[in-house]
Amino acid sequence: MHQKEFVAKDGLSYTITINATGEEITLSQGSDRLGVIDLKRVINPRGPNYYLITVLDLEKCKRIGLGEASLRYHQEVFRLALTANGDVREGRRSNESQLTREGIIFIQKMRAKAVVEAEDFHDAFNEDE
Repeated sequence: MHQKEFVAKDGLSYTITINATGEEITLSQGSDRLGVIDLKRVINPRGPNYYLITVLDLEKCKRIGLGEASLRYHQEVFRLALTANGDVREGRRSNESQLTREGIIFIQKMRAKAVVEAEDFHDAFNEDE
């Protein structure tokens, strides 16, 4: 487990915790769990391995820099690229596979800052299919 304290834009201190596999980031303040980002480690036989963001649940801690700090910390610890595609859910219990407008904007901002890379689909299908 990896843990880091982060002082957010609101001046308060938060804890970023990443599990040993790198597939779950939890955001908390004291004993209150405020958010979670789930990722899936992808073993890529044609290139470098990476983590795919699958759940982005930051509703209770948005717009204070905690999401970006969490993703940057993940990169610092695991040294693998982070990607996101159109199949990121807003929460673990969500039946929907689409991000809200705010989630889409967040991922776009993270791509603009080179924190999240766009997932490469050019080799997804070969010519025989």
